[in-house]
Amino acid sequence: MGSLHTPAGKILKIISLWILILQIKFPTMKYLLYFLFAACLFTNPLLAINYHVKPDGNDANSGLSFAMAYKTIQTATNKAKAGDSILVYNGFYKGFDHFYKASGSPGKEIVYFAMGNAVVINQTCGRGFDGLNVEGSDYIEVNGFKVYAIADASGSGEDGIRAVLANHITVRNCTVDSCYRGIFTGYTDDFLAENNICKRSYGEHGIYVSNNSDRVIIRYNQCYNNKAAGIQLNPDLSSGAPGISIDVKIYNNYCYNNRIGLNLQGIYYSEVYNNLLYNNGSGNGGNGITLFHGDAATGCNHVKVFNNTVLVPAGSQWAILAIESDSLFVMNNILLSASPKGSLDIESSCTNYFGDYNLLNDKMTINQGSSYINFANWQALGHDAHSILISNNNNVFLNAPANDFHLANNSPAWNAGSNLVSTLVQVDLDGRKRPQGSAFDIGCYEQAEATKTKHFANDLDYIFIENENILQIQSEEADLTADMFTFTGKYISSGAVFEKTNLPIGIYLFRIYNSKSKILYGFKKILIK
Repeated sequence: MGSLHTPAGKILKIISLWILILQIKFPTMKYLLYFLFAACLFTNPLLAINYHVKPDGNDANSGLSFAMAYKTIQTATNKAKAGDSILVYNGFYKGFDHFYKASGSPGKEIVYFAMGNAVVINQTCGRGFDGLNVEGSDYIEVNGFKVYAIADASGSGEDGIRAVLANHITVRNCTVDSCYRGIFTGYTDDFLAENNICKRSYGEHGIYVSNNSDRVIIRYNQCYNNKAAGIQLNPDLSSGAPGISIDVKIYNNYCYNNRIGLNLQGIYYSEVYNNLLYNNGSGNGGNGITLFHGDAATGCNHVKVFNNTVLVPAGSQWAILAIESDSLFVMNNILLSASPKGSLDIESSCTNYFGDYNLLNDKMTINQGSSYINFANWQALGHDAHSILISNNNNVFLNAPANDFHLANNSPAWNAGSNLVSTLVQVDLDGRKRPQGSAFDIGCYEQAEATKTKHFANDLDYIFIENENILQIQSEEADLTADMFTFTGKYISSGAVFEKTNLPIGIYLFRIYNSKSKILYGFKKILIK
C-alpha cells in the first residue's frame, strides 16, 4: 500500500534539506527552489495516497485520514490513481464499480484493502447486480472483503466479485457467500486468486475464469456448496480466438460439496496439483476433475495433474473425466470413488495419456461407461504400471468419514509416489516439505516421518479456544506449545497464545508438541476469520 510517509516521505525530507542548504548559500534562488519543490510534490509518482472509508464517514471529506474518511468506497474509487490504496474499515457497504477508471502499474497497484475482518459488501455496485466490479482497468488488488448475498433480481448471472477486460488483477483473502457466482473473470491475463472462500453460489461456480485468460494462478482457496463447479475455467472460442488458456496453475485448493470439483476446458501447458477434492457431484452426476473440450478451441493439452486427493461419492461419476484432450500427465494422485462408475474415464478421444503412481479403484472406462475395464486390463493397455489398486478406501486415510484425508498409519500411499514430480510439487497441502521419506507420498498430504517412528502421541487432550482477538491452546500438560505456520508453510510464531488481530483471513497450521520433551502430538488446521 502506498503512503505519504514511506518511501515518498523520505524523499521529501531530503528535498527539503537540500532546499534549506541552497537557500543559505544562494538566497536569490529561494522562489525558484519553492517552485521546484512544489513540482516534485505534485508530480512525483512515489507520492501514493491512502484514502480512508468508514460507515460514518462523509463523502464531502478529504478521505486522507481516518477522521476525515469517506462514507462510500465509490468516492475513493473515482479518485484513486496508480499506487494509491483504499482502506475500508469494518461495516456494511454498497459495492464499488472500478469501470474504465485509473489503472495501476507494476509495483504501483491500486489496492482495495479491508482494515478489519468485518468489511461487508451487501449491496450491488450499481452496475447490474455485481458486488464489486473491475472492468477496463489493470493492476488492481482486492484484499479482505466479505461479499454476502448480493441478490440477482433479473437472473442474469451476476457476481460477487467481477473482473473483465482487466489484466494483472489480484483477489485475495476475500469471502463471497450466497451470490449467483462467487469470483468471476473474463479476458483477464495474469489473474491471481488466493486464500479466498467462495461458497453457496446459487447460480453457478465458486471461482470462474473465462475467455482466453492466460497466466492464471488459483491457489489456497476454499470453494464449497456451490451449485456448479468449485473452480471453473473455460476459454470460449465462441467469444473470440484463440479459445485456449495457457499457463494455468491450480494448486492447494479445497473443493467440496459442489457439482464438480475442478471443471477445466481448453487449458494448455498447465498444472493442477496438491488439491483436495471430495464429495463433489453427489446426486448431480458430476466429477472430481473434468478435462474437456466444451466451447474451447480444443480439449486440454499438456496438463500435469500431480498429487491431488480426489474422492467422489455415490451418485457422482468419476474421479477424473477426460474428453478430447492430449498429453495428460496424471501422477501421484489418490483417485477413489464410491460411485458405481469408478475412478477414471479417459475417453478414447484422448491421446497421449500418461498415468502412473496413482491409487485407484478397480473400474475404468474409455467410453463414458458404455463398457468398463478392470485394473489388470487397464495396466495391460500400458497405463498406471506402478499404480496401486485399493479395495477399501477408508484404509488410506486417517478418518475419511470425518473428512480428514491425511494419510492413515501404514497407508498404501506412504512413500509410494514418484519423485519425478519434485520440480513442481515441493510441499504438501499443509505446507509440509516433500518428500519426508525415501519417496513422495501419493495424494495432497505428505505424512510426517515422525508418525512412523512412534514419536507421535495421539492420546493427549487439548483444545483451541478462540475469541475475537486471540487463539489459545489449553491442556492439562503445562509445557504444551505450538508452532504456527501459514497455509504455505511460512513460520509465524510459537507459544500457547496467538494474537489474531493482524493475521489475514485464512487457514493456519499448528504443530503441537511438548516444549521440554519435544514429543510431537500432531498437527491442527484452523481457519482464522
